Amino acid sequence: MEKTFLISLFMLYFLYPASTTRIKIVNNGYEDILIALDPKTSARSRTFVISNLQNIFEDASSILTTSTKGRAYFHSVTFLIPRSWGGIRTWYSRADNNTSFEDAGAAFDRKNADIVVTSSKTNDFSYTLHQGGCGRRALRIYLPEKHILDNRQRLNGRDFTRLWAEFRYGIFPEGGFQDDEKYPEQFSAPDEDANKTTGCRNEPKRLQDNCVGTDTCIKECKDECEVECEVKCKERCEKKCKEESVVSSLADQHLPNSAILFCEGRLSLGPNHDTSSPSKHNLLCNEEGTWFTVLRSPDFKHGRNAAPRHQLDTGVTFRFVREAEAPKVIVAVDVSSRMNTKNRYSLTKNAFSHFVTTLLPSGSELSLLTFGGQGNSSSLITSLVTINDEKSRISYLESQPLPEEPMDEDSSCLDCVLADIIKLGEGDNSSFSSAPIVILITSTQNLDSERYEEIESGLQQSEIQLMAIAYEDDLMPESSSLYELCSKTGNQFVYVGSDLLKDLYGGFLQSISGHSSRQLVAQEQLTTLDEENIFVDFFLDKSVSIQLQVSISGSLFSPSPLMYGDTSLITPRNQRLLPRKKEIVPSWNFDISNPQTGVYRLKTRRNFGERSPVMVSVYGTPSANEELISARVWVETVESKVSPPPVLIYAEVRKGNYPLRNATVTAYVYHPEDDGISEITLLDDGLGNVDVTQNDGIYSHYFTNFTSTGSYNVYIKVAGGLGHFTTIVKGPTSDCCGSVFLSRQQTPVGRFQREAGPATFQVTTLSDPDDVYPPAKVTDLRIIKPYDKIVSLKWTAVGDDFDTGIPSKYELKLFRNRSLIRNRFSDSELYTEIIKTDSESKYGVTLHHVLDIPKLEHGIYYLGIRAVDEVGNGGEPSNAVPLLVEGRKTVIQCTDEEPSAEKLTSENSANRNILSFILIFLLFCLYL
Repeated sequence: MEKTFLISLFMLYFLYPASTTRIKIVNNGYEDILIALDPKTSARSRTFVISNLQNIFEDASSILTTSTKGRAYFHSVTFLIPRSWGGIRTWYSRADNNTSFEDAGAAFDRKNADIVVTSSKTNDFSYTLHQGGCGRRALRIYLPEKHILDNRQRLNGRDFTRLWAEFRYGIFPEGGFQDDEKYPEQFSAPDEDANKTTGCRNEPKRLQDNCVGTDTCIKECKDECEVECEVKCKERCEKKCKEESVVSSLADQHLPNSAILFCEGRLSLGPNHDTSSPSKHNLLCNEEGTWFTVLRSPDFKHGRNAAPRHQLDTGVTFRFVREAEAPKVIVAVDVSSRMNTKNRYSLTKNAFSHFVTTLLPSGSELSLLTFGGQGNSSSLITSLVTINDEKSRISYLESQPLPEEPMDEDSSCLDCVLADIIKLGEGDNSSFSSAPIVILITSTQNLDSERYEEIESGLQQSEIQLMAIAYEDDLMPESSSLYELCSKTGNQFVYVGSDLLKDLYGGFLQSISGHSSRQLVAQEQLTTLDEENIFVDFFLDKSVSIQLQVSISGSLFSPSPLMYGDTSLITPRNQRLLPRKKEIVPSWNFDISNPQTGVYRLKTRRNFGERSPVMVSVYGTPSANEELISARVWVETVESKVSPPPVLIYAEVRKGNYPLRNATVTAYVYHPEDDGISEITLLDDGLGNVDVTQNDGIYSHYFTNFTSTGSYNVYIKVAGGLGHFTTIVKGPTSDCCGSVFLSRQQTPVGRFQREAGPATFQVTTLSDPDDVYPPAKVTDLRIIKPYDKIVSLKWTAVGDDFDTGIPSKYELKLFRNRSLIRNRFSDSELYTEIIKTDSESKYGVTLHHVLDIPKLEHGIYYLGIRAVDEVGNGGEPSNAVPLLVEGRKTVIQCTDEEPSAEKLTSENSANRNILSFILIFLLFCLYL
């Protein structure tokens, strides 16, 4: 039996935060919007950039109020000022006694910015980096400095409101894009010669040449007149044309500045939605108007933030915070007896020592506290120790800040330590000048339900940035209120799974990633047999060539399972370097200042009988004169009717503020309970299922290979410059973004490699072993060329389980009404063809089919297609494609004469007489 899963992308996504944005809406006003200014902005331009941005926000605030019909406005905006800009009075001409800098809390970090200002000299356009589907919040908004300063191209309030609507509410542009086959600037109906502009707007209708007398009805009134064929059609249409005025949509990037309403539907005050328009919003949002997508936003869903009866004060307040030069960090370590399990405590000490000696930037302020084991309070071990050079790092660790062993008791009060941390970081007696980064290492993942809301509220109001690193909770292994807490408050959560040291190192590094302290170039687990030679090759690129650090460590590294005399690092110039032992970590290390770029080879060998795992970590320090190549990974969980819901894996690869195309990005999903590792290639294809824009630097893929309940960790490896050119895509150089991130400036970036992770997601239930995941949606069905009796079609192949595998078949159907494709695909078609697949019908391949046009009445019909897997799971129906069928025509007679009762009576009487004669004749024949 066929099963259909219409997983509507605009209705069923439940989103865990893609970024750690702290924006909230309070009493209809958006607060804590973070704008990161560019350190490269010249001193003479800084005041103008800020003042123009303030004007844009003030203008956009009133427009947003109108467009959301009183539901929202901009209340408070924070400018993140680069530390290199110096004191505010040296460059900000508008500064007065009330203007000052505050030190930025950890949450106000450049990596968390909602809006990024770039000082690019190229002709870039402002755009929203929208990585996901309809109704899902985007990553950030990019505003080129030229769009803020140039009088001829200056961004205005309407343009920013449109960018904001895509960023916050998950809409897409309603206008078309130049040379974009998928989202063209113009289109035409099959029975029309003239092109229409892609978009959403009402224009005065013009009377057609054939709207004369009572011959036919004009096209705009066709639906009304065909039913009753009344003589007064022309008069009614003329009246309608005179009364209708131009109304444009705010979401159309090509329309004039007067457009301030979102596209709605018939009989609305705003522009009427045109379902036939091939816009990006129509395709990805199932042909609904942008206003309905806005209303489904979490900000407004279920009546939230309804328009107040009084008029809103849409004024905007602005705040200046100074970017931190080095992080302030609190590390909180669980010392309960549960930390003895699986060598947890010794590995935690290893990771903490590695963090202090290798990862923590110079100038950082570090505090350490412990909790658990006895009572419900935490103990402050060290407070505000400044970490500078190597001597201060070693001296700090030699003071043995962490206890030698955990406590004997297993009690651990998670909500107690979180409450203490909030007070310590931002309370009245806090010794921190700004809110710190908090790294919490815990053996329990659940909070007291009675204190959950208190802790949640405290974190939401705080500027603390929390990184929770959690071991498996033996008491409640399949659920985690800590995971939920981090998701709701925009904080980070890392699960420590089977690869304990790798997960710990990754969690510590991610916690300070916004400070560009270190970039993970490579990380390898050495699990070879004893007395076997081991080789690890890696490439160091120019953007991380200030310092190279290679660390070799393991869970049982004292004594080391490796032969020290056989361990060396071979440089690109074939120099052989020996490691330095660090007993306090414990590890062997290579530290090279100003290293050569190129291929390095680490060579080592195991001692006889030693089989314990060894991990090699390679870090590069960014250069101030070179734009950094960076990579990060995150996951989003999809809410659906299928259990467990599919997970979306995302990776972002950029050089500075620009995306990189043609990088090779591979995700490694570590399953719970040592149940294997899934390897997945992430794609930047713009097909509209997971990835909505090609070449925007966002690589993605579905994950559905769930093997057990529990926590999964995702890592990525990124490589560029091998096999094909990886290019930096500067721009965009036109309105953005259609199906492709367009740029006329693309340059090879050279060879590089990066790694990132982990990103954690949890699975609490498993489905039956049967295949429950449907194929993905076909998003680009189109007619190549129509002929008299056949039509040639093409589309891009989808997967069997979303974007993986090959579906069993495609169902191509013909409908009389386009809405039936979305709403009644299974049972309302006029004609169906089944198209079987073969081994070549892989995801991403272009497929072709020739359809014999069935014999139907003359008119416009609509084609739709969907993929079906071998057990009958049907994917979401495709975009609707109109088709003109040149069949027999139904003629509607329009006359000035009204049918009279007499004529109806005589005609009926004649028919009855004929029928009577026939019946008498038949009875006579039977009688004979």
